[in-house]
Amino acid sequence: MPVDRPTFSESWYRVAALRPRLRSTVQIHRQHYRGQMWYVLQDPSNNQFYRQNESAYHFVAMLDGHRTVGEAWQLCNEQLGDSAPTQGEAIQLLGQLYTSNLIQCELPPDAQGLFNRFQKRIHREVKGYLSNLLFIRLPLFDPDRLLDRWVKVVGRIFSVWGALLWMIVVGFGLFAVINRIPALRSQGNAVLDLENLPLLYLSFIFIKVIHEFGHAFACKKFGQYSGGGEVHVMGVMFLVFTPLPYVDASSSWAFRSKWHRVIVGAGGMLVELFVAAIAAVVWARTPDGTTLHAIAYNVMFIASVSTLLFNANPLLRYDGYYILSDLLELPNLSQRAKQYLYYLVRKYVYGVRNPRSPAHSGGERAWFVFYGIASTIYRVFICTRILMFVADKFFFVGFGLGIAAIVAWVVVPFVKFLHYLATSGELMRVRGRAVGSTAAALALVVGLVGLVRMPDRYRFEGVVEPVTVVGVYAGTEGRVTELLANRTDVQAGDTILQLVNEELQAELDKALAERRAKAVERQLAIRDRKLAEANSLAEELAAYDEKIANLEEQLDRLTVRAEVSGTWISPKIDRVEGAYLDRMARVGLVADLSEVMIRCTTGQNESAELLEHIDRSGSVRAEIRVKGRPDDYLEGVTTPKDIVPAGQKHLPSQALSYTAGGSVATVQDEQGQVQAMENFLEIHIHPDGQGRLADGRSLLPGQRVAVRVDMPSKPLISQWVRKLRQMFQRRFRI
Repeated sequence: MPVDRPTFSESWYRVAALRPRLRSTVQIHRQHYRGQMWYVLQDPSNNQFYRQNESAYHFVAMLDGHRTVGEAWQLCNEQLGDSAPTQGEAIQLLGQLYTSNLIQCELPPDAQGLFNRFQKRIHREVKGYLSNLLFIRLPLFDPDRLLDRWVKVVGRIFSVWGALLWMIVVGFGLFAVINRIPALRSQGNAVLDLENLPLLYLSFIFIKVIHEFGHAFACKKFGQYSGGGEVHVMGVMFLVFTPLPYVDASSSWAFRSKWHRVIVGAGGMLVELFVAAIAAVVWARTPDGTTLHAIAYNVMFIASVSTLLFNANPLLRYDGYYILSDLLELPNLSQRAKQYLYYLVRKYVYGVRNPRSPAHSGGERAWFVFYGIASTIYRVFICTRILMFVADKFFFVGFGLGIAAIVAWVVVPFVKFLHYLATSGELMRVRGRAVGSTAAALALVVGLVGLVRMPDRYRFEGVVEPVTVVGVYAGTEGRVTELLANRTDVQAGDTILQLVNEELQAELDKALAERRAKAVERQLAIRDRKLAEANSLAEELAAYDEKIANLEEQLDRLTVRAEVSGTWISPKIDRVEGAYLDRMARVGLVADLSEVMIRCTTGQNESAELLEHIDRSGSVRAEIRVKGRPDDYLEGVTTPKDIVPAGQKHLPSQALSYTAGGSVATVQDEQGQVQAMENFLEIHIHPDGQGRLADGRSLLPGQRVAVRVDMPSKPLISQWVRKLRQMFQRRFRI
């Protein structure tokens, strides 16, 4: 539906007699966005840009310093009709051009005050930018001459032959990495070790420097085709107190070709991936433990991680954002998306008459809604993660920044919003509706969050284990000659494996022969009435009997039998067959798979309310789902006696650790054993139906499952406060 734009403005008399004109330094570039012609005004002296549609530019082009604003507006109406700017739009346009220092004009005091409102807005933005302690930029030098000197050489990277070379090198890099995936993962576990941090940070600085030069040379390269491409600022940006290089390549915004703008935006990432591929080849061809090998790995790690997680992400205002904006032909996507969300609230909730939409088509409206919501959520998430990272290292600094963030992102916007509701001129006719709808929305949120009870659940992971498990060990050292097939059902007393020990058998044969000889000697002594000798030989025979009994017992233990009925399981059966086993070497286990349980872990600081609920209820139902197969689920029960109360760090199974895909953070102790980073409680869940799923299959030992326990319903605010408190207790020990 077309927007009803008021033609006249009560402030028109202040500007109608002015005779402004564009500054002589202003350059004008034509660009096409979504089938429409737009004009980009650029002042190279201060690198200011302003984008106008065709009707706005038609009005500005008539301002030659001789014609008044009123005369130019009248001509526009005669020539463009309804497409001409309204008086209010013309005033806004002049104010924005004046703020961007793109027009020159002698202003009377009343017009000066009118335009100063735009300047005050800019001053507030600059002040807010400088007050943001997490992101501070310091310009250092002008690299333009350096780029001019080397662009003919380096600029060849951004050509057809350069693209071919890039693909070949990156292909070699991928091939080198794919062939050494296990080594890549192994070395990644030590990337944050203390001795590696200096190399990691130096690699980070190196990668970021070439990243910024990638943008700069791409801008300079394509500026040769359309004019411009100046790069006058390079400096240091402090990102969460970490110094990083940055370059201002905003002159690429004036390029007519969107593909040139896209390549400038991607130039840093392309160079990073090129260097990462070279580093991957070097890493794959150098021996472990050398400095060159470590440097190559760090360069490869930094270049790939920073590109994939940050620079390529369009929800942050890094390279991916500008690339997406150019590909979609939606300049200033972030700001316009935010303005469009405001527009929707003003128009459909507050009922403001004739608000101006920043969207010019249905496609733009869809993108603005999606991007405005997604980017806001993601930025809140990433800023929160950054603050948590700072607080992990410097608690009081992170706490202070967190308070500042709450004030800047919550308190100040809320106060400004209240001021807008109370004083905004556009709400003059609908202020009651605006205040009422806002109060209703706040009441609805407060009611849903603070009053309405919502389902409360505890979620944790566990591993399936049989209730009855008996380990199978070699009773005597020997060589395996017979071995029962894996996963064979056995009864108590059945033979599982047979060992032989020739030395032990030879020792028994020798002992038996010596005993027979001693028995003959004793018989002769008794016949000859040598009683003292006969008594001595009797003692020796008793010793031989004890030795023989011991040897026979050891030989009997060469036959290993099942102590209980169940299923014989040997994870290492291939290594057991034909092997020589030491005494008490574990060869497998016999488990009764007809009855299994789930051994779950939950943090000590997170489980007090859960334990109280289990103790109060006597028994609690739980839902069990197999990891990787969410459709496979069943229920179970746990009771107070199924809780192992003492905090421990030894995991029931390594399948629960981070490294195996579980949820428990682990570390290595002094003996090199992997254990949980924090103490946890163990809870046993007994599944219904002896662990049989709906399709008849059974839970198998070693499977990782997700467990959910339903708690009494509580308001969301109570649940959030509990989780926030648990998070602080877990991370900061407070």
